[in-house]
Order: sequence, then C-alpha cells, then structure tokens
Amino acid sequence: MGSRQTRKKAPPRRDRVEPALRELINISNVVGSDPDLVQGGGGNTSVKTRDGKTIYVKASGTSLAEMDATSGWAELDLSAARDIANATDLLKQNSAAREAQVLSLLQASVRRPLGARPSVESSLHALLDRVVIHTHPVHLNTLLCDKRARTDYRKWLPRLQPPPLFLPYTDPGFVLSVRLARELERYIADHGRRPSVVYLENHGLFVAHDDVDACLRLSKQVTGFGRRATRLDRVNAKTFAPLPSTAVRRGSVFHPDLAALRGALRRAGCASALCRIDDSEVARKFVRSEKTISLARRGAFTPDQIVYCRTHPLILRGENPERWERAASLYCERYGIHPRVVILPRQGVCYLASNLPELRVVSEVYRSAMVTLLTAGKNARFLNRRQAGFIEGWEVEAFRAQLPSGGTQRLTGQVAFVTGAASGLGKGIARGLASAGALVIAADVDREALAAASVEIGSSRYLPVVTDVTDEQSVENAFRTIEMAAGGLDVLVNAAGIAPSFPLVDFPVDAWRRTLELNLTGYFLCGRSAARLFLRQNCGGSIINLTSKSGLDASKSNSAYNATKAGEIHLMRGWAMELGGAGIRVNCVAPGNVFKGSKIWNAQYIRSAAKKKGIRPEEVIPYYTSLSPLGQEIEPDDVASAVLYLVSEEGRKVSGQTLVVDGGQVMVR
Repeated sequence: MGSRQTRKKAPPRRDRVEPALRELINISNVVGSDPDLVQGGGGNTSVKTRDGKTIYVKASGTSLAEMDATSGWAELDLSAARDIANATDLLKQNSAAREAQVLSLLQASVRRPLGARPSVESSLHALLDRVVIHTHPVHLNTLLCDKRARTDYRKWLPRLQPPPLFLPYTDPGFVLSVRLARELERYIADHGRRPSVVYLENHGLFVAHDDVDACLRLSKQVTGFGRRATRLDRVNAKTFAPLPSTAVRRGSVFHPDLAALRGALRRAGCASALCRIDDSEVARKFVRSEKTISLARRGAFTPDQIVYCRTHPLILRGENPERWERAASLYCERYGIHPRVVILPRQGVCYLASNLPELRVVSEVYRSAMVTLLTAGKNARFLNRRQAGFIEGWEVEAFRAQLPSGGTQRLTGQVAFVTGAASGLGKGIARGLASAGALVIAADVDREALAAASVEIGSSRYLPVVTDVTDEQSVENAFRTIEMAAGGLDVLVNAAGIAPSFPLVDFPVDAWRRTLELNLTGYFLCGRSAARLFLRQNCGGSIINLTSKSGLDASKSNSAYNATKAGEIHLMRGWAMELGGAGIRVNCVAPGNVFKGSKIWNAQYIRSAAKKKGIRPEEVIPYYTSLSPLGQEIEPDDVASAVLYLVSEEGRKVSGQTLVVDGGQVMVR
C-alpha cells in the first residue's frame, strides 16, 4: 500500500475585487464621511483601470460613505463614456430630449452591475486623470458662489502647478461635459497636460490625479484653503441628529411654536409633513440678519440647493398660524411645489421633508447655502431664472430628489407615537406603521429592546425614546421630543400594558395597582398629551387604544386586565365625543389572543392558562386558537393592519368604534 497522503489545505481565496474598484471604495468612504465635502449625497468619485479600458464611478443617488464591493458603483466602458462628451450633435436637441438620450448612452456603456445608473457626470470623469474626486465643499463653495470668483481664483492657490482650471457656471450634465472637453483642449495646449484641479462656478470642485493618496491629499489642500478663507471653520460642524435636544433656546432667537407651524403647513396642503428647527450657530446668525434673509429671497446658489431645498424658501412673519397658512398656500400656488425651507425672521429656520433621510439632506444642503449667504453678502452670485429652471425641470435631478423618500406610501410624512413599542403587539404595530411610510417615535421602558427593534425595523423610520408612561414628567418629555424631532404628531397608539393572572382570592393588591397604572393611567397621560398637541396643530389626528377581547368578554382570573381593558374602551368613547369637533378620531383595536412575540403570553402565563383550562401547557395555543370560528392564530401583523386602516385615509370617518381582531370569537352587538 502506498503511503497515505496528507491533503494540503487550500490557499486562502484571493480578493477578487478589481484593484480600481477597491480604490474607488476607499476614496468614496473617506470623502463621503466628511460633511464639509458632501451634503445630501452630492458629489461623486471615479477610478479608471490601469489598462485604460473601464472606469468605476459612483452610481447616481447612492451614498459615497456607504459604497462597498456590492453596491453604490457602476463599471463603464471608458471609451464609450468619453465619447459621450464628443456627441455635440445632441446640443441641437431640446434639453429634455437631449438629457434622455444622454442617459440612454450612459446606460448602454454600463458593464456591471446590471441596471446600475451611473452618475450623470460620468463623462466628465472620463475626460480627467485616472482618479477623480468631485465634491461640493461648503466653505470653498462660498468662494465659488461669489461674483469675484472669476478673477480671484488665481490668488487662492498660487503655487499649485499646473494651475487650476476655472469654468464659469454651465448647466450640469451633458452641456457641462461638452464645455469641459473644449476647455481641456485649450488647457492642454497651454500647459502640456490636464489640470489636477477644476473649479466649477456655483457648483463645486473636481480634483484629479493618477494616484489615490495624492488625489486625497490634493482635495484636502484645496478644501482646507476654503475653510481658512471663509473663517467659518466651525459654523457647519453641527450635524443632523435624529433626536435633537429638547431644550428651548432663550434670547433673540427662539424656537417658534413648531406644532402650530406644522399644522398651518399641513392645512395649506404641504405633503412634506416632518418639520425640524435648525438649532445650529449658522442658523441663529442667519435669522438675526434682515439683509441676509432678503438675499435668500433671490433664489439658489447651486443645483443641489434647488434639487433638495427648492429655489426659494418660504418666509413667514409674525406668530399667527392663520397668516402662516395663507402664506404657505400662496407659495404652493405661485411655484406649483411645496416648500422645503421655512424662514421665520428672528425666530428660526425650519426644514420640511417626508422622512428623516430627506430631512437630513435638506438640512445639510441649506445650511451650506446659509454659510454662503453670510460670507458672500452683496457679492453673492445666484443662479438666474433660466439656469434654475433647467435644474427644476431636469429629469436626472428629479430622480435624485425622489431617492431619499423611497416613493409615496400610505402614511408618508406622518408621525406616530407608539407605546410598548419594543416588543409584542406594540412592536408589530410600530413595524406596520413604519412600513406604511410613517416616522414612528417608539416608547418603552426597555432600552435594550428598543435599540434592538430600531436595528430590526430601521433607524430612519423608528426612533426609540425611553419612556415610562406611568410617569407624568417622562410622558411630557417624550412629547417634547416628538415636537422637536418632527414638529408634531398625527397618530398615537397606546399599546403598553401588562396582564397579571391570579384568582380573585389570591390577587395581590400591588399587581392590581400596577396594572391600573400602566393600562389606564399610562393611556390617560399619553392621550392627554397627544390631544394637547393635536389641538395646537389644529389639523386633526388619530388615537388608537389597544384594548383586548377581554375588554368586551371577560376572562377568568384576570380581574385587573378585564377592568382596565374595559376601561380603555370607555376612555376611547369619551375622548371620541370630546375631541371629534377638532377632527380628532379615537378608536380601539381589540385583539384576540396574540402569542407571537408576546410578553404577556410568557411561560408563567401559559402555565396559569393551562391550569385554568385543565390542559397541558403545550396545548394552550392550539386550544385558544380553536375557540374562534376562523380557527386561525392572530399575529401582530393582523393587528397592525387594523390599526393602519383606522389611522389612514380609508378610516377617516370612523371614530368611537372598537375593531375586534380575533377571528370572530367575540362578536360585538
């Protein structure tokens, strides 16, 4: 017999990611993490392969900071991408037809991944050096949006060789590509090589080099000059936070009544219903200056400002909500679009959006515009009406503007407060509302469970707020957070609750009192705070009390649960009568037995139920399921669907009702 051979271990798999793609991911993540360089997902990057055959470029509408080996980029045929800039016959077409054709050409040049939409500026990247970084630096753009930039740019970095190329403002996309191609021919004739720095008036910066690290260093050098020149190093340092401070500032700049403002905008038909005050230093400086606010009326500085913030802000005077509503209606009528930026002189700057990612973009981009307004002053160069109109009607930019919202959903722009939202039915309801487009402010005493649910559901839709609903101050703090984070509220779902099970003769009084505190006092405190907020908004609202079939048909050994669940129904009926005149609807959803993910139906409770029914614990769930005519187990998603119906437009005329979701076990008569 031959000797037994030892099988050699297979060598570790080599990294199969193309080197140029690895380089692109590296520079994209570095650049995308700097808020001075990238606001609202703007800017893009590219790296060409060493053989000169392909170019990897950022995909349109994606995040530089989140690019990885699987997404956020497109690989294009370099020759095809470069040829697009030479297709000058396209200039004879009208802008809409031309840009559609350019998009088709770009799409045809994509090698992978299938369906990737390359940056509209890909053909510009193809014309420059191997590694390209295109950004919209906040502080440098204050110089590029200044009327003096066309002459002063030569003084900015006098030792840079070869010298920068400066392009006067040109419509972005294909027209800019053609303009750059022509200017490059002249530049190369004069300097013998392509420029490493290209300044784009009222737009941004291109930095190009053969080497990744050298390109990053050059980008840092150029943008660092912008920070030093504007002397506003820290003015944009405050970044967007999902849950801002709830402290109200005192002094000459104070927070306006956000709930009243949001209500006025909602009544005026503004669909972008999340409303956030900008509490940064730059915003406070901005609203103190009538001259600067007057300048802001004139329009926008950059394409991104138009895409994400609109060309014009809405300026509201005084503190009268009815006057605000009229002004917002006139704005929508005049411009045919809803505002994204609201300026209240000497009060604050507010941003409007339909969701948190969109709100982040608006805040980042307009804060940059305020830096420019404060710095350039009377020398500020705005885009003219034709230039702004091109961006407003450009299909590519419309595509970019829609990306943060992910489309219009059933509850897009609405804000919901859900108690007991870290587990069980509360979590299921929160998930259902978030999936329908609502921003859910999720309340619970379990901090760790809230954090886990936020990861599961998504932090852009689910904001956890640790709240004890039995504590008046804790509830008030939670509602103050709601107003500061989103401007107001549309939906309250009272879902926090417990269900201790004991025979009457053994029922501990502490368990009785704890149940009343959580199931009744908690509902009362949240209902009271929600009603106050709804009335300040003056645009209706919806309250759902999550009760139980036990509130309609009592169960054995459940004294506290039976009493509180019946009490919740009667609370709902009284509130519905009291608040109906203000357009506030109040209803109950009464689930049957929901076992999945339930804290109530824990092992101890199931053993107690088994003892009551004289069955084994493993028989409890099949037994209770069999009691309903449908014989189907009720799940959290079923209850969430009922809540969604009641709080949405479909249930707009339903109030004072109890919707039972139990498969037909309890029939309301």
